[in-house]
Amino acid sequence: MKKSMWIAWKDVKIRITDKKGFMMLILMPLILTCILGAALGSVVDGGSQIDGIKVGYVQSDQSDQSDAANMFQTDVLKKMKSLKVTQAGSEDELKKLLEEKKIDVGIVIPKHWEAGKTSAFVYAAPDQALKSSIIETAAASFIDQYKTVKEAASASMDYVSKTSAVKQGKLDPSHFADNLVKVLEKETGNKLTMKEQSVGSKAVTSFQYYSAAMLCMFMLFHMTVGAKSFLQEKETETLARMLMTPAQKSVILFGKWLGTYLFAIIQFLIFLIVTIKVFGVDWGGNLLFVSVLGHSYAAAVSGVSILLASCISDMKSADVIGGFGIQLLAVLGGSMLPLYQFPDFLQSVSKAVPNRWALDGFLSLMEGGGWADLQKPVLLFAVIGFCSLMLGIRRLHTR
Repeated sequence: MKKSMWIAWKDVKIRITDKKGFMMLILMPLILTCILGAALGSVVDGGSQIDGIKVGYVQSDQSDQSDAANMFQTDVLKKMKSLKVTQAGSEDELKKLLEEKKIDVGIVIPKHWEAGKTSAFVYAAPDQALKSSIIETAAASFIDQYKTVKEAASASMDYVSKTSAVKQGKLDPSHFADNLVKVLEKETGNKLTMKEQSVGSKAVTSFQYYSAAMLCMFMLFHMTVGAKSFLQEKETETLARMLMTPAQKSVILFGKWLGTYLFAIIQFLIFLIVTIKVFGVDWGGNLLFVSVLGHSYAAAVSGVSILLASCISDMKSADVIGGFGIQLLAVLGGSMLPLYQFPDFLQSVSKAVPNRWALDGFLSLMEGGGWADLQKPVLLFAVIGFCSLMLGIRRLHTR
């Protein structure tokens, strides 16, 4: 174990003193986090902060005494605490309010909306996609509920009107209809209940998202950094001299893995401390969980570096993988664009890359999640790290 530690410490010192490598793996993710967090804030949280949504409201025909439109305005829009409703006189006035950014979303209720043949029109800027979807969903849910209640009440009244109790004057049909509608509205009212928050108890900001995304992306580079370190020592015959020592091959290879792992942990801890102290990023209520996820992710990428070293034989191949390969994984894993903007197909494909699991884990902790959200990614990284390390050592040992 001491020999492995010595080899690992040698690799760590070489990488720390490498100014280019330090800039690439330590400073670059911090710089990109600052730039992307500030520049792309509207992509991540400009439309996801759902507190205080300013909504413009227009009813196409002001003389239309539509019960559905009136109920939607008074019982839904005005009762949602996160909404601030502004009445507009016309659709043109609504669009002008949007252009002047006095409202976030505009909704136009068409004539005879309660018939269900025409949907409400929702207007919003491109960076307010989530807010507009909230209003659109609320309108669609309401009108579905309204139609259900009316149809149920109508069917029930058709049946009741034919009963002997009504014919004999023992039951007042109008009184029965009023009570029926109230009961149906009460029972179906929960359809409009909306959770105005993220999956966890907190909403993730742009700086939080890109802090986690850049960390996951740049920790991937240790896969090729570790492999290139092995190939470089092979070319300079440093590895051959180490193999001439009494140390076993597996001890030397484990030391190479440990060196990559330790430097990945150093990168992780520096990044974590700087983002907390300088950018004020909240990584969640329990930094121990963040550390566990970071350590397991580092173990996985370090293990893959040994497996990669056993599969390639030249530095050119390592450079190609380190350039194109890592960038492809970064895109698929959500480091460039938020995962929720991916189409369904790419959402499925992204689940095959490890940085997607790491990003999901960090975001879950930022949203207020706990250990239950980490069990799957931590176990996955443990399996990847162990299996790739064992397979890589086996392949290199035979070579």
